[in-house]
Amino acid sequence: MTRRPAVVLGGVLVLLAFVLVQFAGPERTNPTIDEAMRLEATASVPGDVQHMLRRACYDCHSDETRWPWYSSVAPISWLVVGDVKEARAELNFSRWSEYHRYDRADLLDKACELAKKGEMPLPPYVLLHAAAKLSPADLEAFCAWTTTEAARLTRAGAQ
Repeated sequence: MTRRPAVVLGGVLVLLAFVLVQFAGPERTNPTIDEAMRLEATASVPGDVQHMLRRACYDCHSDETRWPWYSSVAPISWLVVGDVKEARAELNFSRWSEYHRYDRADLLDKACELAKKGEMPLPPYVLLHAAAKLSPADLEAFCAWTTTEAARLTRAGAQ
């Protein structure tokens, strides 16, 4: 009988800790977007590829993140915000014009390669966002576009 008060107290302390940690959550940001810097402003992106990028890539790789409800709940929020910050640092379609044309070509080649391997979008993201799953047609259209666009970028740099 003496264990019950200790278990109740332990449960109350865990609940209190969970509530308190909610006030220490990370900041979810969507920086202001300069339209002239976006991918669409500097590249011709086919409609099907643009749609695929928006549903499978932009939540992490742009400043247009759609923050899901669970990104407000610690400790999950720390993981989500950290993943978005890391993804934006690797590739940010909202800041596309900031990259040198050769870097853009490399990023496109790498994006196609990672998508073909099933490494992008990240499997845990696809698990929570079924629409982000890439079909064979998505991959074919995306990689055809990245190959064409990367070639255009490198040709433009050689002139």
